[in-house]
Amino acid sequence: MGGFVDWAEPWLLLLVVPAALLLWWSTAGSVHPMPPARRRAVLVVRVLLVVLVLFALADPAWQLDSDDAAVIFVIDHSDSLGSEGIARAHQHAEAIARALPASVAVGAVSAADEPRVLHAPERGAAADRFAPPDAPPKATAQTDLAAAVTLAFGLFPPGTARHVVIVSDGLETRGDLVDAARDAALKNVTIDAIAVGGPERADARVVRLRPSRSRSHEGAAISLTAELESSVTATTTARLFENGVEVESREVRLTAGEPHTVAFRRTPEERNLYRYLVRIEGIDGDAIPENDEGMTLVEVRGRPLLLYVEGEPDESRYLVSAMAKEGIRLHTRPPEAIPDSLQALAAYDGIIFSDVAAHQLRDRTMAAVHDYVELLGGGFLMIGGVNSFGVGGYYRTPIEEILPVRMQPPDTEERFSTALCLVLDRSGSMSGPKIEICKAAAVATSEMLTRKDFIGVVAFDSAAHWVVPMTQGGQDSRVAEQVAMLTSGGGTNMYPGMEQGYYALRDVKARVKHMIVLTDGQTRGDNYQELASRMKTEGITVSAVGVGHQAALDLLRSIAHAGGGEFYHTFDPASIPRIFTRDTAVHLGKLIREETFVPQQVERHPMLEGWNATDAPPLLGYVKTIRRATTQVPLVTDIGDPLLAHWRFGLGKVTAFTSDCKSRWAALWVAGWEGYSQFWGQVLREMARNPQGRNMDIRLDEDPRGVRMSVDLLEDAARFQNAALVEAEVYFLPAGALGGAMQIVDESELDQVGPGRYEARFHPDEPGVYLVRARAGADMVTAGYVHEVSSEAAVGRVDGELLARACEITGGRLLEGVESDLSTHGGGDARFVYLAPWI
Repeated sequence: MGGFVDWAEPWLLLLVVPAALLLWWSTAGSVHPMPPARRRAVLVVRVLLVVLVLFALADPAWQLDSDDAAVIFVIDHSDSLGSEGIARAHQHAEAIARALPASVAVGAVSAADEPRVLHAPERGAAADRFAPPDAPPKATAQTDLAAAVTLAFGLFPPGTARHVVIVSDGLETRGDLVDAARDAALKNVTIDAIAVGGPERADARVVRLRPSRSRSHEGAAISLTAELESSVTATTTARLFENGVEVESREVRLTAGEPHTVAFRRTPEERNLYRYLVRIEGIDGDAIPENDEGMTLVEVRGRPLLLYVEGEPDESRYLVSAMAKEGIRLHTRPPEAIPDSLQALAAYDGIIFSDVAAHQLRDRTMAAVHDYVELLGGGFLMIGGVNSFGVGGYYRTPIEEILPVRMQPPDTEERFSTALCLVLDRSGSMSGPKIEICKAAAVATSEMLTRKDFIGVVAFDSAAHWVVPMTQGGQDSRVAEQVAMLTSGGGTNMYPGMEQGYYALRDVKARVKHMIVLTDGQTRGDNYQELASRMKTEGITVSAVGVGHQAALDLLRSIAHAGGGEFYHTFDPASIPRIFTRDTAVHLGKLIREETFVPQQVERHPMLEGWNATDAPPLLGYVKTIRRATTQVPLVTDIGDPLLAHWRFGLGKVTAFTSDCKSRWAALWVAGWEGYSQFWGQVLREMARNPQGRNMDIRLDEDPRGVRMSVDLLEDAARFQNAALVEAEVYFLPAGALGGAMQIVDESELDQVGPGRYEARFHPDEPGVYLVRARAGADMVTAGYVHEVSSEAAVGRVDGELLARACEITGGRLLEGVESDLSTHGGGDARFVYLAPWI
């Protein structure tokens, strides 16, 4: 082993002589009275110190040339070799390792779907250097030789000649071994290879499933070509699945060693992301069943698709048929079937709620609709009815936040004074979240009242207790303080609470009087219907709310019927505030005006382009609301209340139509008036999300580090958009579950890598379908990637050409047998000992 000194900044050494002369000149000119010997000693010390500083700054290192060597074996552990082939690969590697000198460090890495270190490189006796691992890796469904070679680069000890010996059949299913070999050549790593093939076993596989195009349109035919291979001659059945449902099957005759293709033809009729899977069945003794499937994705675009939620399903036909003439498809669902995930809602260009009460919706559903508008740029339309807006209980909900109108009625006319009494169950079963939600419901209800109104809150267990004595409205903070003291405990007897509420309402001076009773259990006492009937005869209406399975539902229903109010039953305590505010709005406020009026256009708007309001038949009613400050209100009622209101919220657009679109208030519109379809067609097109992908495109490419997401973003047709916020979400559906729901697995912000180009990566860990949705502002694009279950095949072949190519690039050899003369492939790397710290 020899060596020499190398310098990082050798030019600094040129300063030694000038620095010494400068020190000599300064010392010689010094007038300090010191003896000559001391003066010379000081000069020598100063010169030595300066020289050492310059030497340290020049960063010297002692370069040692080493004759040591290290060999790392990359051993294939994939299904294509099988257990017999893997055993032979280990035997070859061990035989070479035992023949190497003891001075050679030997290690091993497994090449499979992910590389794994079997042995760290070490010197010593051959048996110690290559002992079998404690837990040898099992055969896997993929082969990534490039990743294993790259891992080996980081395992070599410093100062050694570096050799990689690949023991494999060369059938890689991931990565690029040639690219890895080029990196090895740059790092002075030599690659040798031993070709080891697995036994030929009975195996048929789907090589790939290719669509004629990955993006299509509704009604356009697409071809799906399945490429098949088999190591045996056999007859198999090829089945095609579309979004998890089998749609076609074929009997196919496979010949050993010959490729075969099966073509399927599909014509998707609806816009959607279609997931196709081909599975072959019927091969006896199939060695690798995991490779019997192939998957692909096809995105089908087409006419606008909106989610239409109608509170009265029988009435949905009017809008659905009218929009079919306009080329707009409506996907009708009942309120309980609304998706509550952004991923599901993102499939729609817009969402329509028509006459849907808030208590019919889950909290997470309303939150998802809110985020769909604000974050995804979706469109939302609320159409009126007796269960919409304020009378629908949307006060203080996520839906109210996005609407262009407020829930309170306008103060354009004198409103009757009202009195409200809440009779709440505070028994032991109401402990925890239930009682807290009831408190919030009481406070929210009090906020709907004005100073001319009255409110009282009675709580009951075995007896009745006034929480808020009948008091004037408009004192929200005082009501909140008193309600906050409410606790749970005791039995259940609802009669005393109703009776005390009755007496308080009877004595208060108000035109409209109403009681809401709530319980979650069975109650003692009787004569409830008689009490409710008596209250009704005295002008006091009673509504009843049952919570959960244990509530006295029959009794509550009869109380509401006798008291002239509404009956509500809910299993979700979180819906109590919405029930209370809805019932309060219905019985105390004049939120519904059922009088004939003709719409009046007061503003120009694209929704009304070419549509003449004066030609419209009268409407028979609407829900009263108040416009927000920044809202556009192109249509109003005869007394100036908002009829059609529109604004932008976040990235999306929201529209409100306070009358309805069916036979109650729009009876004259649906009865053959031609302007009905034109009006709603223009409203829905303006409200819906803009067509996606006009100035944005996405591409997915697999590389050794994962799947690269590349997004191109344009300002317009001629300019790139730079410095934009581009985000991507990755959804995953496992193989074999193509009819299920996707789960989000990754979220990332893309980095700009060029003009209008943004990139990021994700790593597909499991086989299945990955859907990538990228968005920038209100624009959004999607793309799909299929991570195959297995690309391995038990055909017994060896790709010697690939192995030989990798060896040739690095100056290595394709070894024919057990050869150990690896030292002829170049000297060891230089090892450096840095001297600056010592100086």
